[in-house]
Amino acid sequence: MKIRLKNALVLPRAGGEIFRGEVQIEDGKIVYAGKQNDRMFFPADREKDCGGNLLIPGFCNAHAHSAMTLFRGVADDLPLQEWLFDRIFPLEDHLTEEDVYWGTMLAAAEYVRGGVTAAADMYFFPAVAAEVLRRSGIAVALCSGDNDVGGGDVKESLAYMQSRYNTYKGKRRLKYIIGLHAEYTCSDALLEGVADLAATLGAPTYIHCAETLKEVGECSVRRSLTPVEYLHKIGFFDEGGIIAHGTYLDKNDIALLADKNITVASNPSSNLKLASGVAPICSLLKNGVAVALGTDGAASNNALSMFREMYLMSCLQKERMKDAAAVPAEEALRAATETGYKALGFDGGEIAVGRDADLALIDLNAPCMQPLSDIGKSLVYSADTSAVLMTVAGGHIAYENGRFDIGETPEDIYKNAAKCVKRLLKEAERGK
Repeated sequence: MKIRLKNALVLPRAGGEIFRGEVQIEDGKIVYAGKQNDRMFFPADREKDCGGNLLIPGFCNAHAHSAMTLFRGVADDLPLQEWLFDRIFPLEDHLTEEDVYWGTMLAAAEYVRGGVTAAADMYFFPAVAAEVLRRSGIAVALCSGDNDVGGGDVKESLAYMQSRYNTYKGKRRLKYIIGLHAEYTCSDALLEGVADLAATLGAPTYIHCAETLKEVGECSVRRSLTPVEYLHKIGFFDEGGIIAHGTYLDKNDIALLADKNITVASNPSSNLKLASGVAPICSLLKNGVAVALGTDGAASNNALSMFREMYLMSCLQKERMKDAAAVPAEEALRAATETGYKALGFDGGEIAVGRDADLALIDLNAPCMQPLSDIGKSLVYSADTSAVLMTVAGGHIAYENGRFDIGETPEDIYKNAAKCVKRLLKEAERGK
């Protein structure tokens, strides 16, 4: 499909100079991004006058458990360990493919409503999640979240990961990243097995790491090493990759992450809501560690808004460092766009010729964007998902002015998601 988005202000990348012009899309790629050129013939199937509103790169949610939208509001105001082991795990014991389908559908609607065009999804029944998110056009990195906290066959887990990795290898806008849930939910055999598998495949890894002080303290007691030091020691990071959270990292941890080119997918909202802490973003950036942004699951956030993550990433660091200039708006926007795309290996994060057509149109007439003093900073400090007029994911118009094109209607999604939750709550209660 050929799409022409004309009469727009265009922010090509975080920190870039806004220009007035147009963007042309063909076969899911950007083929022109420049000044308005009405004399240039472009046989568009769809031409949209953007009315002087702002086109920005689509957001990359670098850490999410999409189908956990089903658990939004069912385990609030609890610390992480109680939240996870007493409330969430018992619900997840009863999950079916149908549950994940409708939970991920609900996430897809929320993603595109908020300008998200790429996501790292770590959850059960990954093939189902891939099918759902691909229907909306979103680029999907399926991240293995295996664990053997309740026992399990290590060889079987490793074989499954390798099989999934090979299945998705080379696919456009869809990939599989091998990894594990966390150091504290996995045996040494499984952790070391994934490290060896990553080395064999030459593949990056993904894992929750250093999310809470309890996690870091207990690992330090068991191993006399922090989680980062242990994972570094066994070669888990040797092929690069991503750690989710990184809330408690010391100087040595940060140096090790920088050495192995590991990106930290920070989740400010989730970490605040679970009272887990505030990640040392300034130290990470100062020492050359890339920082991306994620929402985590809607059970612990409870939203999937990248606007909220950008705001908190910047403002929490200003308080932490006692410096209002810390992590400026441009840095937060970069974390929410190009850094996440680069970490996941997708071709987006900026509006430029040859890049995937992942964009969002922002309503500059929204009250939160007025007056137009500094549009780039307003994106981070005052905008929210209500300002998104349109989301284009891989050249597919997934959302526009209240209309969704994601494979299911909002009404059916809401009805079926509620039905799934009701059953899961009953089964978890029965299993106590």
